[in-house]
Amino acid sequence: MISSRLLQIAMLIEKNKVVFDVGSDHALLPCFLVENGICEKVYAGEIAEGPLEAGKQNIIKHGLEGKVIPVFSDGLTKAADDVDIVVIAGMGYHTIRHIMESCEVERYQYFLVQPNTDVEKLREYISSHGYTIEDERVVYDGFYYTIIRFSADLHEPYSDMEIRYGPILLKRRDEVFIASLEERLRYLKEINQKAKKEEFDRTIGEIEQILYNGTTEDAYE
Repeated sequence: MISSRLLQIAMLIEKNKVVFDVGSDHALLPCFLVENGICEKVYAGEIAEGPLEAGKQNIIKHGLEGKVIPVFSDGLTKAADDVDIVVIAGMGYHTIRHIMESCEVERYQYFLVQPNTDVEKLREYISSHGYTIEDERVVYDGFYYTIIRFSADLHEPYSDMEIRYGPILLKRRDEVFIASLEERLRYLKEINQKAKKEEFDRTIGEIEQILYNGTTEDAYE
């Protein structure tokens, strides 16, 4: 069984699309997508020989040869022409940005990205390029992770508040998103008692605004 994080990513993938999973590791997500009838073909990309070999063994174990295809690739450099959707999960912001800057984003239907760091910077990058955030999810899997689905469809720049907290998340306000904000608020209040800083006050005020007033307006601009 795959992790909650990967399961949420899988749920954001349309059926019968060809997926390229960058940094696929043991090809867990690609195997899940094919075995559960979401995709007929998935590429499991890896730049490291060890994880690539582990992925190959997992593919054989599940009898998915020809359906889950291991690819030795630095990012999307070896992505086939039939790829519709790109998944980049479990990496830092700078690595994700490097991968996106090394490919033609417009070539793909959409990207599913799950950064381990700097979610705000990733949204800022998406906004600055005029891309469209189509969906977002926060999932708890030992830590809170944010998953963003975006496309190259033209969109006006997002507001600072939307970049910090997510345009879709602010509208949907689901339980996991609210729980992640509550945990962040507790943490900020704790460290703010020890080191009073204006930036902490601002963020605390924004989060309290979202939690208790339910507004997405940029009241702190």
